[in-house]
Amino acid sequence: MTIEVDSGGALTTDASVLLLEESGRVRSNSDFVFYNQPKSVDGSVQLLEREPEIAGVCRDTVAIRLDRLPAEIDRVVIGASVDDESEPFGTAEQSRMTVAHGVDAEPLVVFPIDGLTDERALVFAEVYRRGPVWKVRAVGQGYEGGLAALVTEFGVEVNDPEPVSMSEESTESADSPAEPQVVPAENVRIKRRRRTPKLPADWRERVSPYLPTDPSPSEFHRARAFPTAGTRATDQEERGTSILLAMLEIVREFGRAVTGELGAPGGRIETFVEPTFTHDGAQVRPDGMICVTRGSISWTALVEVKTGTRRLDVQQVETYLAVAKARGFDAVVTISPELQADPTSSPLEPSTKLLKTVRLHHLAWEEIVTTAALTLHHTGIDDRTRERLLHEFLTYATSPASGMAVFDDMGRNWVSVREAVRSRTVGARDATAADVCENFDRLIRHAGLQLSAMLGQKVQAVAPAEPKDAVSRVRQLADSGKLFGTLRMTGLVGPMIVEADLARERTSCAITVAAPKSGRASTHVTWLLKQLEDADPKTRLTSHHSGTREATSVLMEAARTDPSSLVPVDGRDIREFTITVEHRMGSKRAGSSGGFVKATALLVNSFYDEIACRLKAPTA
Repeated sequence: MTIEVDSGGALTTDASVLLLEESGRVRSNSDFVFYNQPKSVDGSVQLLEREPEIAGVCRDTVAIRLDRLPAEIDRVVIGASVDDESEPFGTAEQSRMTVAHGVDAEPLVVFPIDGLTDERALVFAEVYRRGPVWKVRAVGQGYEGGLAALVTEFGVEVNDPEPVSMSEESTESADSPAEPQVVPAENVRIKRRRRTPKLPADWRERVSPYLPTDPSPSEFHRARAFPTAGTRATDQEERGTSILLAMLEIVREFGRAVTGELGAPGGRIETFVEPTFTHDGAQVRPDGMICVTRGSISWTALVEVKTGTRRLDVQQVETYLAVAKARGFDAVVTISPELQADPTSSPLEPSTKLLKTVRLHHLAWEEIVTTAALTLHHTGIDDRTRERLLHEFLTYATSPASGMAVFDDMGRNWVSVREAVRSRTVGARDATAADVCENFDRLIRHAGLQLSAMLGQKVQAVAPAEPKDAVSRVRQLADSGKLFGTLRMTGLVGPMIVEADLARERTSCAITVAAPKSGRASTHVTWLLKQLEDADPKTRLTSHHSGTREATSVLMEAARTDPSSLVPVDGRDIREFTITVEHRMGSKRAGSSGGFVKATALLVNSFYDEIACRLKAPTA
């Protein structure tokens, strides 16, 4: 059986489960299943991967194998909690629990809880034994003291003497097994562990960041479910559409991850290719259709797909929007190689009249491939056949012959704009420069998606905060000769700033970490150097002086020889450090070995691997 706990109104909740004996208490702390311990020792209870928020609703799913529960377990208590003291359950638009026989099954019981105020933890319900059968009972008990108050009532021993650093060093690499390791502790630490994951050990050797290298390559070619040999360019689009839609239906973990991002409910997915409709007396045939049903709720979207160099056509998509509106469908989904800097935007601007009742969603192939890699290598799939099929899909999708291209080209204006920046002839309203600025934002998102796929954790590309419009972006480029981008990830000490200096033809990546608040400035320098023992000698270190804008910069090799070179000469303390790695800019615009896109992505990955993930925030 599965139990879903959800809350709306932008409130993030965390489900938890307690396995109780007849006495009403846990046997040990290992009977407490929650975000830091997401699976019981015997595998009978597991927190499934959190679904993406849909329409502002946060949803957690608990899978319970009743046949695996030990005989001495009399009750299973299902609860939920919030971390933020300023946002108790009373701020949620809804709080409810849903019980079903399986992940995609129709709900058997829906239990809403109303009248909540300052509660930060809730017991929604309990599953209990009644003779040879199991029954479900609604509870609805709240705890203002949060998760600690809830679990201690049932015998869990809580011990959180120190806050957990958001950049606690991880001892696991991103290619570790997806299945969580359960190690019962003497006392349970309920502070959320936020670890900074490491890149896979083979990341430099990978042909594609989305597929690990084969640990034991064979002298023979392995049989493929979706071979690329013999695929004609004319069949590429139809073939890619059919393979993708079939994977959404067959590999339900992948299907739910993709359709959830589109606003579909969690449920049974059915997909179709080239459905035919009549519109204005003519036949209309989109590339595909996705239908999701859960009980009485249904969601339907038409799909338009492009591969290779083909681009979406606004008139064609407007026709599909009109068909969807007439049929009462929910959405039209466009899929193409066109990666957008803003994940909520579309490369098309159809008539707003058609968007009043039908949503238009766009997915770049790169986003789909990233979701597939995350599902396969990090979320995990509990069936070997479905797991192999998704691996086959990734193998096909990452082949150039599939046409499912990733962003690898700065556009035809890249070379001319770069030369104009060097000669200082770029104007604030230069359309070609605006195109380069937009492509640089796409590049930053491309780098973030690649990191996400390898790390198993979302890396968010953030557009520049100040220049909101194209004219401001171009003016900034004309004045400084630089392009900027930001990558954020939970667990890092700060954002990674990517900078391309077109005038100097140099690309850099930097991160800033706060210095300890206590101790001498020289001690702070030693603290930093110990964390970066393996960093390149040419890495630039900058110490920012307290109470002033002044800073001191030296190379790593100089700081290692003389740590005092980073200490302010006027005796001031150090406020923070900035660590910067700079490389020569790739000259070509496309994705060749010397291409700017590939060189920048490599710099970002290397900087994360050698600098960003190794830094820890100060504890004092």
